[in-house]
Amino acid sequence: MRFPHITEDKEYRGDWQDDYKRKLVSAEDAAKVVKSGDRVALPFAHPTQVPLALGKRKDELKNVYLEINAPSVDPGWLQPGWEEHFFVGAINFLGPMGRPSHDAKVTSFIPCLMSLRPKLIDEGRRNWKSDIDVFMTNVAPPDKNGFCSFGPHLWNKKSYAQRAKTVIAEVDENMVYPYRGNNLIHVSEIDYFVEAPTPRVTDEQLRELILTTVKDESKHQVWIDVLTKANKHEPEYMARGYNLMGPLMDILSPDFFTGVMGLEDPYPEAEVMAGYVRELIRDGDTIEIGAGRPTTWLPRVGLFDGFQDLGVHSEMTAWGQHELIEQGIFNGKRKTLHRGKAIYSALDGAGWDGYLWMSDNPLVEMYDCEYVHNPTVIAQNDNMVAINSVLQVDFTGQITCETQFGPRMINGPGGQLDFHLGAFMSRGGRAISMLRSLAFGGSSTIVPQLPEGSLATIPRQFADYVVTEYGIASLAGKSHRERANDLIAIAHPDFRAELKKEAQKLFYP
Repeated sequence: MRFPHITEDKEYRGDWQDDYKRKLVSAEDAAKVVKSGDRVALPFAHPTQVPLALGKRKDELKNVYLEINAPSVDPGWLQPGWEEHFFVGAINFLGPMGRPSHDAKVTSFIPCLMSLRPKLIDEGRRNWKSDIDVFMTNVAPPDKNGFCSFGPHLWNKKSYAQRAKTVIAEVDENMVYPYRGNNLIHVSEIDYFVEAPTPRVTDEQLRELILTTVKDESKHQVWIDVLTKANKHEPEYMARGYNLMGPLMDILSPDFFTGVMGLEDPYPEAEVMAGYVRELIRDGDTIEIGAGRPTTWLPRVGLFDGFQDLGVHSEMTAWGQHELIEQGIFNGKRKTLHRGKAIYSALDGAGWDGYLWMSDNPLVEMYDCEYVHNPTVIAQNDNMVAINSVLQVDFTGQITCETQFGPRMINGPGGQLDFHLGAFMSRGGRAISMLRSLAFGGSSTIVPQLPEGSLATIPRQFADYVVTEYGIASLAGKSHRERANDLIAIAHPDFRAELKKEAQKLFYP
């Protein structure tokens, strides 16, 4: 069902207040815009109410293609049995909710650089429908000039909205805004508004939820401590996920949830690894910090303490980094692009205090992934340093952050390849891959060859520096044999003898 009276060509209107009221609908009516055969896009940190309403229309729809960045809500389409109605293509990230669906082969992954998705919409490809029929996003309420902010979770929302045939926006009055840069969309550019504020959840509500849903009473206090801490650090995400948490707490462990929220304490090796990374950083460098362990802990373990005039050009931030901006360690004085500004596509990782400090702060600007993640833009920063967490590295320098022990996807690459390539091409740039020498379960993360079915995120031609708790392997420009020797030197001591034997078989006559 379409509403022709409000889907005329989008153009700036001075009477935006009337325009907004005219476009205001319920979540159920907004969901009726989607028809069979449509391609619907949900961005990172996507809305919840309209997708849930869309799921209720399952029996009315067929062959709806859902392009979802890091699925965070499941009306049922992540489960077997809905494939005739909804096909789920996860793009960029799987996340903890998308991973089981991918394991069950319900969800299929779309490999694509985050910076290049808009290119495929603009240019298309043979025998492939690239257009986005409906895009669903969330925004803050309009300001006095009729502009809505995408808030701290911009990611790829702007580029999707600029290209979609129909844009639906859930309006969240509790979203933190505004932010500098290019993080706004005008009321005239949106086709439908659904007012869906995310009410904050109290600690007492979380306690009651735990007591009534977690069957194992011995875990009650642990869950209470974890969720109370999470509610202080990320109240927005906690509020969005409140109605979904109950069933998950009997499936997931408190430790797993702590890791997903980025609240766990750094493991002991993190500080040692940061010490090695410190050897690769110089005053005046521009830094990107990727998601995951151990990179997300780097500001908290003192990696950047004592450096001068560091800059930021990053897809996201990390807990504690905004404090280093405030202290002047990250001041961007020597940046060749956006001098004096910390550039992000999202502020995920900063936590609530970080969102508030960076809001309307002239030191911080946000731009869409189409720009921030573009390797040719990243490379314009002289002395660009990309620091990312990975899962496995093989002797030839192939690196994966997506799979481990074979074809099972742990996650998507996010922006890692974008930033690794951009830093590698930057004048004076360095691309650093970090991993512990042992995987969970005790096997070596440095392997002779990636297991069959593994996905190589970083091609070996672009391998640069690899860091474990045992040192630094510098791989660029070296032969397979030289790389193997350097990687064995930073592998866990318990595996070095066996790895040397494998290197002899592979690379010596």
